[in-house]
Amino acid sequence: MRRPRAMGGEKMRKAVPEPNAELLSVDDAERDVASLSAALEQRRAERRAYEILSRPHIREMLSTVLSTGACRSEDEAIERALNTMVTALAP
Repeated sequence: MRRPRAMGGEKMRKAVPEPNAELLSVDDAERDVASLSAALEQRRAERRAYEILSRPHIREMLSTVLSTGACRSEDEAIERALNTMVTALAP
């Protein structure tokens, strides 16, 4: 039976770990997992924010608020709107 060939006619080779290579410590692995988890969480939050902010009625509301001069930026308008809602809903 023939082995599959890589592109360019080269034989596929298995990567053999280096015998003297350092393994990650438990702490290193935990830090890597925490870092990757944080990056994934940030990516999800960015995707949600984009989906919300790209809705036409949200864009229109932000444009209206900015055109009145009540807020200098979309960031400020969003932050103030959330603060207002939290204050209104607080027990």
